[in-house]
Amino acid sequence: MNNTEVKDIIKARRIQLGLSYSDLGKLCGVDKTTAWKWELGKIENMRRDKMVLLSKALDISPLVLLGIEEYVSEGTTTYSNDKVSVYHEVFANKFGDVIGEINNPYSSETGHFFALEIEVKDEGMTGLLVDNKVYAIFKKQSVAENGAIVAVALADEKAMIKKYYHFEDVIVLRSPTSENEKPITIVGDQVDEICILGKFVGMVSPFVD
Repeated sequence: MNNTEVKDIIKARRIQLGLSYSDLGKLCGVDKTTAWKWELGKIENMRRDKMVLLSKALDISPLVLLGIEEYVSEGTTTYSNDKVSVYHEVFANKFGDVIGEINNPYSSETGHFFALEIEVKDEGMTGLLVDNKVYAIFKKQSVAENGAIVAVALADEKAMIKKYYHFEDVIVLRSPTSENEKPITIVGDQVDEICILGKFVGMVSPFVD
C-alpha cells in the first residue's frame, strides 16, 4: 500500500467520524497543520507513538497505516441527518430500541447522530416541556479530546453523560453540570473497558405549545 492510499484512508475516516483537523490533531498531540499534512501523504517520518494515537483516533489498525494490512471500508451507505433517533438508554456499543425521532438542528454537519432522552426534574420547568423531557444530541464517535462532554460506558454498563479526561493510563469522568459531584476515576485494566459512544453537540427542548 502506498502513501496515496493511506492518506485517502486517513481523510475518509476523519470525515466519517466528523473530526476537524483540529480535533484530529488534539487527539494525536499535534497541531492541525500536521494532521492536514498527513492527509497529503506526508507520513513517512511519523513517530511510532503518533502512529498509535492516529490509529486509535481513527479507530483503525496501526498495520493499515503502515501498509501491512488492507483497510476494509465500512461501506458507502448514505445516511440522512434530517432526523435523529432517540433512545431512552444505551449501553457500551449496544443501542436498544428507538423510542422516537426528532428533527436534527445539526443536519448540515458531517457524521451520524443519536439522541438520549433525559427526564427534567426541575419543578420550575413542569408543564413547559412535553412529558418533562429534553433530548441530548450526540455525534457518533469513539474518541474525544479532554474536556469534551460524551456519552460513555464502562464495559456493559449503562452509558453516562460525562466530561471526559484521559491522562495516559487514567481516565477521569466528571459531571458536566455540577462541580460538587464526585468524579469517577478509572485506572489500570478498566481503562481499556471504557467505550465512548458519541460527543455531545447540543440539546433539544420540546416545549409545550
